[in-house]
Amino acid sequence: MVLTVDHKKERETVAKWLDLESLSLFKGNSSFAYLKVLKDGLHRNSVNSFIKHSNLTQKQVSRLIHVSERTLQRKSPDKPMDINSSERLIELTRLFYKGIDVFNDKEKFLAWLNRPNKSLGNSNPLDLIETSIGIDLVMDELLRIEHGVFS
Repeated sequence: MVLTVDHKKERETVAKWLDLESLSLFKGNSSFAYLKVLKDGLHRNSVNSFIKHSNLTQKQVSRLIHVSERTLQRKSPDKPMDINSSERLIELTRLFYKGIDVFNDKEKFLAWLNRPNKSLGNSNPLDLIETSIGIDLVMDELLRIEHGVFS
């Protein structure tokens, strides 16, 4: 299956959704831009920005990035999150970018995330994206939808 992603647009969206200035300015391979951000770590403002853009609740996001709600609330704005939570937040943002692109509408994508999907074992996609493997499964399903391949 061919992966069709406008990397510059994706990077700009990730930068906007995570409240990052430097990422959108980075030239070259998107993966290296994400690695640079991961080494520095994302901050609480990135989580808050993702919540605002994704329309998910703090409770949902904390579950998806494996950080308790209380820890998120107490985290100092200038102290970076650990690399794993930062990576999860970038992966989720990229998934949302792809989903909104495939459905051409954030609300349609959010509705799809919350409905049982036969191709995903009758699970809601939102319930699967707690893990990297789940994100991969949901991304694969989005690519199938994008290319008109329904299983």
